[in-house]
Amino acid sequence: MRFAAFLEFEQPAYIPPWYRIAFTSLLKEALQHNKETQALYEYYYGDHKKNIPKPFTFAVKLDVCEKISNSHKLKIGRYATLYVSTNNYELLSAFYNGLRSIRQYNIYGTPFKIIRFSLLPNITCSSKGVFSIFSPIVVRRVSDDKKGHGYVNVNDADYIQMLKYSIVSQCKFLGDSYCIKTDDIVIKTNAAFPVKIPHYNKKNPENPEVIIATDGTIEIEAPQEVVQLLYDNGIGARRSQGFGMLEVMR
Repeated sequence: MRFAAFLEFEQPAYIPPWYRIAFTSLLKEALQHNKETQALYEYYYGDHKKNIPKPFTFAVKLDVCEKISNSHKLKIGRYATLYVSTNNYELLSAFYNGLRSIRQYNIYGTPFKIIRFSLLPNITCSSKGVFSIFSPIVVRRVSDDKKGHGYVNVNDADYIQMLKYSIVSQCKFLGDSYCIKTDDIVIKTNAAFPVKIPHYNKKNPENPEVIIATDGTIEIEAPQEVVQLLYDNGIGARRSQGFGMLEVMR
């Protein structure tokens, strides 16, 4: 289930390339904006559960006019689109209604308003599909101690195995405990390529963290309900921070 929110800035804006964090805050605000959905906010973002897996992903499409060199700024046009996807109807409704009631917001000093919404058609995935990567996929490198150690480049020899581990973990926490093993998943990344994504560095804002992510297209074969889960909720790490959204190609 997906919707798109169409945004209009008051004027062309200058924003940092880690703009996704601002839209993460906007979606949090949407949950907090109505008393009826504050329980959802507490469940997913309360301090005691801030690391709980979240069953959604989003993507932001900007009209980037110019990259301002040596300033970590992007000049964007007056229009942008926010896409939100989830398999959780209650959460989708909460985001939708919350954003409708906010209508106007401020990102990096530039106000914008949400001028309209569009509910997008439901897509039923098969057990095999080719997907365009709508927002870059982030894959953590996980060692034997189950801890993450940086990010995997799509050209690394262990990339597919790390992505499979991520999918198995996602199914465990968000897929009604699907009983799936890495051998049940086939992934082809022939048409994918690495990209470097600047990400906000709280300790040193002037020196952003660089996340290695994946763009292009990806082919996935797995049980149908698993492929559907990845389409609805995103794939990889940092999904609720604007990464890992897929679009069906065929």
